[in-house]
Amino acid sequence: ILSTVAGVHKYKWLKQNVQGLYPQSALLTTIAEFALKEEPVDVEKMRKCLLKQLERAEVRLEGIDTILKLATKSFLLPSVQYAMFCGWQRLIPEGANIGEPLTDCLKDVDLIPPFNRMLLEVTFGKLYAWAIQNVRNILLDANARFKEL
Repeated sequence: ILSTVAGVHKYKWLKQNVQGLYPQSALLTTIAEFALKEEPVDVEKMRKCLLKQLERAEVRLEGIDTILKLATKSFLLPSVQYAMFCGWQRLIPEGANIGEPLTDCLKDVDLIPPFNRMLLEVTFGKLYAWAIQNVRNILLDANARFKEL
């Protein structure tokens, strides 16, 4: 196998056929370029990158689980829930700079296994559903008070 992979230059006809016969998507082109690349691939470096992404996803999942568990507790004051949710969104007082807010739960972890991706998306979805339900309840309460006045 190693001699076949190392001798890719012998199979230039394959490269020409793969690139020339069919119109390809960007993903298919990238896969073909990677497979037919003549330079050696640093597999160890790729493995370390994948492991780091898995670790990042696990930390993200643990954090969002903790926030979700705390957010759904009934003993927390609404102001505490609000502050916690603002902290999660990185909505902080002016003057403090802690970086960009997390716009997508899969940002920088797009190479993790599908099960882990779905777990992250479902857990973030639960927190979004909780936040939307709270906003809805606040609006309904405000509407009822407005009608009373």
